Amino acid sequence: MTPRRLPLRRQRLPRRERGIVVFVALIAVVLLSLAAVALMRSVHTSTMVVGNLAFRQAAQVLSAAAVERAIYEMFPPSAVIADLTVHDTARNYFASIQPSQDRNGVPLALQGDPAANYAPLGAQVITDNPTGNVARYIVERMCDDDAIGMAATQKDCEMIPPKQSTAKETQLKKGITLPRIPYYRVTVRVDGPGNSVAYSQAMIR
Repeated sequence: MTPRRLPLRRQRLPRRERGIVVFVALIAVVLLSLAAVALMRSVHTSTMVVGNLAFRQAAQVLSAAAVERAIYEMFPPSAVIADLTVHDTARNYFASIQPSQDRNGVPLALQGDPAANYAPLGAQVITDNPTGNVARYIVERMCDDDAIGMAATQKDCEMIPPKQSTAKETQLKKGITLPRIPYYRVTVRVDGPGNSVAYSQAMIR
């Protein structure tokens, strides 16, 4: 008998993986990472905005306190600045406009590093301990140097009529005319946490 040859079964070799799933997974990981970074930056920006708003409100309160202190020190009955026609550098009061200032009218003494440029440091410093904010201010009489040591005049100073009643005396056709008074400019710088800085100015008379 002639033996039969059985047919050989072809063995299928495993197909080579092309790695498309790994590639798609890597793309998904990259996209999720970008989304996470964008979300973190959005949260960080929102936190900064909220912090800036809080600092702005605290700076406004401290600036108002600085202006009130300047008024308290300048005018009777609580005046501690003896003569408003001359400088009182111990309280950062100047009887004329400071020549060194930027285009916004902020004196250069209130710019830069506080420890290096504020001179002198005295009663003009106000500290708010709960918030950590510190306010410093300079008061200037809106006059030229020619008015130092002299009463303010229309020629050398920015003047304005004082507030007075519109009532008139019966025997006079016109009301009493009061002399003009000069403006005083209070410039306040508030330093807060995170090297934040805020400036404000007020005109008083």
